[in-house]
This record gives sequence, structure tokens and C-alpha cells, in this order.
Amino acid sequence: MGCSAVLVAKRALVALLHALAPLYNVQSSCTRDSSDDDIVKVFRKLVLKTHPDRGGDVRHQQQLNEARASWELAKKKARDGSAASRSAEHPLSMVPAPAQRNEYRVRGTSVLLTYNGFADPAQWLALNVFVLNHLQPWKVRHWCTTLETCASGKFHAHVMLQFKSEVDRTVSAFVFERLKPNVSPTDLCGDGLCRKKLQMSIDRGFFYVWANKIGTARLSCGGLCVAGNYAPVWTDELFRYQVLGAWPEKLWKQRKVTTEVYKEYLYLTRDGVPARKRNLDAVVQEEEKQELQALIASNTKRIRSNPELYKTFPEIAEVTAWLKLFEMDALRYPVLLLLGASMSGKTEYANSLFRSPLELKVGPLLHFPDGLREFNRKIHDGIILDDVRDLSFLTENQDKIQGKYNVQLEFGVTPGGQCKCEKYLFRIPIVATLNYSTQNLSLLDTHDWLSKAGNRVVVHFRGFVA
Repeated sequence: MGCSAVLVAKRALVALLHALAPLYNVQSSCTRDSSDDDIVKVFRKLVLKTHPDRGGDVRHQQQLNEARASWELAKKKARDGSAASRSAEHPLSMVPAPAQRNEYRVRGTSVLLTYNGFADPAQWLALNVFVLNHLQPWKVRHWCTTLETCASGKFHAHVMLQFKSEVDRTVSAFVFERLKPNVSPTDLCGDGLCRKKLQMSIDRGFFYVWANKIGTARLSCGGLCVAGNYAPVWTDELFRYQVLGAWPEKLWKQRKVTTEVYKEYLYLTRDGVPARKRNLDAVVQEEEKQELQALIASNTKRIRSNPELYKTFPEIAEVTAWLKLFEMDALRYPVLLLLGASMSGKTEYANSLFRSPLELKVGPLLHFPDGLREFNRKIHDGIILDDVRDLSFLTENQDKIQGKYNVQLEFGVTPGGQCKCEKYLFRIPIVATLNYSTQNLSLLDTHDWLSKAGNRVVVHFRGFVA
């Protein structure tokens, strides 16, 4: 009888996992014949996705917790023959109360409660009064509450409680203004409870509630909606705990706290600062780079769509024919030389020829700028050598400009062979902009390679169409 009950509960949980997993992009290959560990792994992945902090549906999370609790209860009944039996190793468990199947008991020394459906911060203040009035009846040692908004903009509150001793009471004991909390024993800062370091796990849960997360609500006075008697060691609360550097780091990686908040917490923890600071700086640098690129793209689109600022470029047959050369295989390709007066729009015109070119400022250099390291064939469809002030630059880099088909070319080589990079430039169009003041223009007629029409296309650029 016990075995059949276990199987029924197990199948019910598996069926629920199969129904909800696709909704949250969670892979689920478990069946009723899968091991308990495999089923629990899928359950843990899914229950994190259904959490309201991550935009999940609280009903789905409650269904999952109830199905898991029923399964665990059935297994305990099969082992011990009693629904009341429990193991001292479990600091927190949630099982159905015998009197009412839909009523659950909280058993343990701590609990994280989530209340959904809050109207405003004023209701959260009332929740704090409710908690304070129940500290004695609940036998609470430490407590912390917060009010947050989820992706939908709705309010929900977290309440973290640590009891003076292990408790055993129904969830109904925590009902506030007809709001029954969701009890999540496995979501203490996303890592669950560690039986070997129970107090540290509980402290991690308190930090999860206390932290200034993205979405933490504020009062009309500007203060954060966070209250309690237990806070990090750097605060002035009567009861305090040490925060490990991994706790705010994980919240940051999960996009639950801003970079600014994480940086503040990083130094306050005084834990693993150098390594975490290097990682933080690398991420910030890349994000700033991406933000700048997005800004440049936005400004470019806006400016070029303004006919008063951005005139129509001329149709140049030689350039069109030059671009078509790169649609076919060849042993070498000519470089396009745009020769014209300063500020005639040569660089703008060169940019208009490509979808995503790499623009390099050459100036008086006789070697490729170090910016060539950024070239990526998956991104860039052309290279612009802007403002070449000495035509000797082209003759000194003849092999690189031709874009050989069978080798990667070395750039940035020092006498010691350091700091080099290799790029494959086959079939990559290269444009160079020249002014009439560019030195050694006579090389167009005298140099053995540059003087040949098959190696360069020279266009005398006249500027925008009026």
C-alpha cells in the first residue's frame, strides 16, 4: 500500500514537471522510472525559474512544492508508517498537515516566506507590525522583511525568520491580511540549506532578503523597504552576521543587484576582493564598450537619416565595379584610394560602402595601427585606413593590403617578437583616404607595385551631391 502511494505521488510530480518545464525553458527527460535524484534535480532547476523574483508564477511554484511535499510524505509513510516521523537532519521541511490536505506544516529553525499581492509600501509597513506582534508567539530570534517589485510591476514581500528553537506549525500561522505566504525551503539566496553550516545558510537567506536588489521598493521618504533586527556586520544593528563575498557576487551574476550595489558590497565584505574586483572591472569595461557602440550606432542612424545634415553621396561607377571584385575569388585584390580635399566627406563615403567596417586612423604612421587587433571577420566587412599622410604606408605594407588567400598576416610585431597578432584578410575590401597634401603621391606613378592599375583604384572624390 505504501509503495503504491509513493508511486502515485512520484508520477504526479513527474507529470507536473513535464507540464511546466517547457514554459520555463527547462530540460526535463525524467520519467516515473527515473531515479529520485534525477527527479529532484529537475525540480530544483524548475522551482528557481518559477520564483516570483524571476518573473515566475507563484501558483506554479506552489504546485511544485505541494507535489514534492506529497511525494516526500508518501515516502516517509512507507518507511516509518507515520506521517509525523521526520529526520533531525532536515533543518526545514514542509509537509501536509493531517487535518487538512491543503494545509502545510513548517518544521525547522528558519523559514523564508513570500507574500504576493501587496498593494503598496503602506501594506508592507503593516506587515512589519504584524511580524513584531508575533515575535513572541512565533518564538522568533532574528527577523528581516523587504518589499520588492517583480517584472510585472506587482509588489511582493519577503520575510526571513529564525526561531529560537525548532518549530512545528502550519502555514496558516503566518497568514497576513488573508495572504497565505509561499514557503520556499530551498531558496535561501538560491543555494539552499547546508546541513554542515546551518547558521551560515540561514545568514545567507537573511542577506538575500536584506540586500538592495533591483526592484527593492522605497518609502515616500526615499528609504529602502527593509526592516528587521538582523543585518550584515557593517551595519549598526544589534544582531549582525558576516557576509561572504560569494553572496553578493551571485546576486550580481543573477542580475538581481546593480553593478554599483555589488561594488559597494564587495568592499564591505572584505572577502576575496582582488579576484572579484578583476572580474568586476572586466565586465564593466566590456559593458561600457557595448554601451558606447550602441550609442555610436544610434547617433549614426539619427544623423544619416537627417537630410539636412547628411547629403546624398555621388554614384561612382569605379567604386561599384571595385566592390564587385570581392564577390569572386582572386589571387590579389586592389586597394581603393579616395583622393580629395580635406573635409570633403571621404571618410563618410568610405563608411557608406560597408555594413560594419573597421575604421583605423593612420595619420603619419608607416605601420598598421594597433586597432587592427579588433578586426573580426564575423563582424567587419571592410577596413578603412583613414587620413593616410604618407603614401609610403601602402608600399611598406603591400603584402598585408593585398589580402593573401593562403596565409594569416602578422601585425604589430616588435623586435623581440612580442605583442604580435595574426589576421586573415582574404576578400576583405580595404579603402584608404588621402588628401592632396599626402606625402609621396608620386609613388602612384613611379612605384613598381602601386603604379599598376590592377593593384589600386584611384578615385578623385569631389564631395557630397548638392
